[in-house]
This record gives sequence, C-alpha cells and structure tokens, in this order.
Amino acid sequence: MSKTSIVNKALSHLGANKITSLSDGSLESQCANILYEGSLRSVLSECCWKFATKRVMLNKIDKCPAWAENGMFNYFQLPSDLVKLFDIKDKTVLWDREGETILANTDSFGIKYVYLCNDTTQYPQYFIDAFACKLASDMCYDITNSNEKTMNLLELYKGEFLPTAKAKNAREASSPQIIDDYWVNSINGGING
Repeated sequence: MSKTSIVNKALSHLGANKITSLSDGSLESQCANILYEGSLRSVLSECCWKFATKRVMLNKIDKCPAWAENGMFNYFQLPSDLVKLFDIKDKTVLWDREGETILANTDSFGIKYVYLCNDTTQYPQYFIDAFACKLASDMCYDITNSNEKTMNLLELYKGEFLPTAKAKNAREASSPQIIDDYWVNSINGGING
C-alpha cells in the first residue's frame, strides 16, 4: 500500500475528501505532509513491531564521560533511524542512554530496536489499519474542527486498532517453551514422574 493510500484510508475515517497525491495542494494533503512522520513514529514506538526490527552492534565513539559510574566508560552511537530500543545483546552489561548515545561498561554493545520504516510495502495490514486510525486522529481537528471526533478516533485507535495490531504482531514468533524446574519435578516424583 502506498503512502497516499494510507493517507486516504485515514481520511476515510474522517469522512474527508481523498487526495490524488501528497502534493496536490489540498488541505488534506497539507495536513498529511505535516503529520505523517510524527504519527508513524508514534505508532512505531508503541510496540516491538516484527517488520520494523533491526539488530546491530553499535559503533564505539571516541568520547570520554566527565566521570564514570559503575565502570561505564565507553560511549556507543545509536542508529539515526532508531525509534524504540527494546533489547540488548548482553544482559549482564550496565548501560545508560545519554542523548543519542549509550554509555556502558563494555567494549562492544549490541541492540535490538524498532527503526523508522518508511517502506510502506513492508507494513502488514494490521499495522496499516492502526497507523491510518492514528493518522486520522492526528489530522482530525485540522480538517473537521471537531474535538469530539478527534477524541473518538483516538479512543478507537487505543481501544481497538492498536491492541489488535499488537496481538497479531505477537503471534509472529514462537512461544517460549516452559520447562518445569527442579522443585516442580521433585514434587511430581522426579523428571520421569
């Protein structure tokens, strides 16, 4: 689905006129141009979206902290496309985010993060539905001049579209295997029962 199609899907939530392109000069296209990326970033920050996930080893930068806490003496540059950092490679590392860098007590630092995915062909339908509703709520007041409609769309996004998208996104991975520990097995007569 194209960016224009996503905007038109959002406009359909408003009962507004569709656009022919993002540069057609209409009020709707002007609002979309102003609000599109902010709405996209907002929805991307809501979840660890499978289609917009990257794993990288960060570049260590030549910068020293004014003082080191807990042995944290190395800075690492965060990616410019980062929207949400949600996991690190080594869970034993002490780290802290400082602006667009990570300060850590290690010589290498890997992260898993949601990136600003602008390739609309990568968006699953459930994400498009949620994003279009969020974009509609963000554009609503400028186009309809209605606070009530704006709030209704935001509630629809938060109460229906986003939870549905998150649930469908979560199903795109295997479930963790739950293994009984030593104590549970001993209660049940050992591993073999």
